[in-house]
Amino acid sequence: MKFYRTFTPFSVISFDLDDTLYDNTEIIKLAMQEFIALLREKSQIAELDDKMWGIYRNQVFQQDPIGCEDVTQWRINTIQVLLQEQGKTAVEIERISQNCIDHFLHWRHQINIPQQSIDVLNQLKQHFHLAAITNGNVEPERIGLEQFDLVLTGGVQGRAKPEADLFHQTARYFGIKSSEILHVGDHLVADVQGAIQAGCQAVWLNLSGKGIGQFSEARLLPSVEMADLTELLLLQG
Repeated sequence: MKFYRTFTPFSVISFDLDDTLYDNTEIIKLAMQEFIALLREKSQIAELDDKMWGIYRNQVFQQDPIGCEDVTQWRINTIQVLLQEQGKTAVEIERISQNCIDHFLHWRHQINIPQQSIDVLNQLKQHFHLAAITNGNVEPERIGLEQFDLVLTGGVQGRAKPEADLFHQTARYFGIKSSEILHVGDHLVADVQGAIQAGCQAVWLNLSGKGIGQFSEARLLPSVEMADLTELLLLQG
């Protein structure tokens, strides 16, 4: 554990989800494979692959980057633009979009949560209010994480991290100052910079083994750097 800033009392701990409480890499890869395969089948676009999907995805982002902060809606909009350009009818577009997004979200939630994460959350729950603040589309209860008093999703309840919206909403929900929130996340911009700029304290979960000076995206120092979630149990609010 490495402290960078003066630590002050906190009563709420908020967590990022993906790559903080579990490894997201393989599950998102599998979900994408399943999604592309079904979309190719349902649309009968034989040439559809990751590259073609990425082109349409970027096109939708360029048209409405803020709207794409809701990553599920971004995916739906991309499906619809792709199918429209392929000449599909409105009925076909609606049916295929719903089938494919449901399929993607099913596989997106096939996550095995490490027992360590569950144990840490259960122990912290005895002493603090817990919140989840995510830019992704995983629903915590759907993967067995029921410890959170509040769940906020970027692009749905407010602007995605690193914007201050969700941090400030969390403070209002619990009736506390932003400085009484300790946010835990792996991302130096979305989590650390976002939390610090919103007036919160921030734990950077650094699983890379590299020093913070090796990350060019580091603009603001976290309150604390940790290499393991269990180190949270050593902190006092």
